[in-house]
Amino acid sequence: MVTAGAVLVATLTLPGTAHAAGPNVKEATSNQSDWSVLDVRLNYSGGIDKITARLRPVGSSDTDEPVATISDFTKRYEYSSWDAVWASQPIHLDTLGDYTVDIEATESDGETTVEKNAGTLHYQKQPVFTGFAVTPAEPDIEHQTFTAGGDMVVRDPSTRETVPLPGATVNLTFDGGSAEATAVTDEAGHFSAPHRLAQSGWVFADYNGGLGFAASPWIDVRPKAAPTRLVLDKSSFHVTAGDKVDVTGTLQYQIGEEWKPLPGIPLEMDYKECTTCSPVGTTTDANGRFSFVRTPYGPKSVYEVTFASYTPFAQHSTADITVAVTATTKFSEFTAQLDKYAQLDVTGSVDLVGRDTNDRIAVDIQYSPDGKTGWTTKKTVQTSNGAQFVVEELPGYPDGYWRLHYAGSTTKDIKGGVSNSLHRYRALTRVKDANASPEPVTKGRTITVKGVLQERAAGSSTWKAYGAKKVQILFRPKGAKTWYVMSTVTSKSNGSFSKGFTARQDGTWVPVFLYPDSKHFVGSGREDYVDVR
Repeated sequence: MVTAGAVLVATLTLPGTAHAAGPNVKEATSNQSDWSVLDVRLNYSGGIDKITARLRPVGSSDTDEPVATISDFTKRYEYSSWDAVWASQPIHLDTLGDYTVDIEATESDGETTVEKNAGTLHYQKQPVFTGFAVTPAEPDIEHQTFTAGGDMVVRDPSTRETVPLPGATVNLTFDGGSAEATAVTDEAGHFSAPHRLAQSGWVFADYNGGLGFAASPWIDVRPKAAPTRLVLDKSSFHVTAGDKVDVTGTLQYQIGEEWKPLPGIPLEMDYKECTTCSPVGTTTDANGRFSFVRTPYGPKSVYEVTFASYTPFAQHSTADITVAVTATTKFSEFTAQLDKYAQLDVTGSVDLVGRDTNDRIAVDIQYSPDGKTGWTTKKTVQTSNGAQFVVEELPGYPDGYWRLHYAGSTTKDIKGGVSNSLHRYRALTRVKDANASPEPVTKGRTITVKGVLQERAAGSSTWKAYGAKKVQILFRPKGAKTWYVMSTVTSKSNGSFSKGFTARQDGTWVPVFLYPDSKHFVGSGREDYVDVR
């Protein structure tokens, strides 16, 4: 069959005399590789018994005598059981030129078809490729460039003699059609072109010049892929959440018994068998070295280093890296409020960095007098990761430091931690020299309650007068459980106060400081029982 790129175009067949049941002549034309060979394509219902081709110069009458009659045909190609091509032996004619072909074809049952003007034999000097080859025939990793070359000659169909074809432009196709180049034949008709193989595929040459079209044989070039290996400097890591992992190593290829570094190869690293891939990439340097930097997440991950793209000269290899990550503790919230009764209200929240888990963990509320040493746990709270917890009315201290603490877990590979410490304190208050007198007292007489209100600042050992503050004087009758506020007095600048009451019944008196500001605790004096007679 003549391709569209060829100058040989079959003449449209014209109707001729034919028996209706005979074979159908599809075309008759010069064979593409040898123009002196006539190809005849037939459709038929049975076997073909005989084919006769009669040649006459193009432009002659179909009644003119043929210049040659050919009947030696061999089936060359079958499209199907009823469609095939028959080829003649090379035809010898005395004169070059184009010849009209009349075909007579007979089936095995004797049915015959005569097809006038069935096609054209292009009996001309033909451009031909000879000796087309690639060197080396099997490129390898150390010989990635090969040379495609051959010779172009002009063949005379009548003598079969050839002469070189110089100055011809040859089109070369590489890598199965993805790359192209051109070359010009020298005085001897020789041409060649180097090419660095990018992928396996067919390599061929064609010519489409003044003499017509010619094509070389197709050569399937497949490189020899060298074994490779990824040699890791370290294949397992154990890091703390947030730390980066630097995976380094060397990519090598094998030639014979020797392993050599393989430069310029794109690699990538990602989670092995990932569901949501996010690879990081690099390219090996001149020494085959590579490096990947990642911030791992989760308790344990397996990464895989692979080739990032197809490399025909190297067998693709992989390497696994195992990374264990110790989660860390982060206290995202911590507050502590110390009330006037020295009770502590605590709120807090703890997160695990580098771990997705809702496991409950044990958080300690700890106290230290100086914030440096002597930390003791006052309460342990079970809380979920990221969930707020609240502890109310925890017995506190007048002065000291508080923090949250998590011991961590070796079984779950979680590193413990502590929150920042909070200094919480208030000044102590008291009523010194509290007294109710006289004792005993006659009913209806006056009972005087007095004392001195004092304060002592946190961290101090000295009591000082606390003046201009409201002091409540309470009374609890004999046999009762309830205290009654009898009066509120204001301390003087020296902290002293005094108040008289009419004696009516037996009971206990006490002065108290009940409503301090946010920097003081409540305070009280000594309870004093008075007998009323």
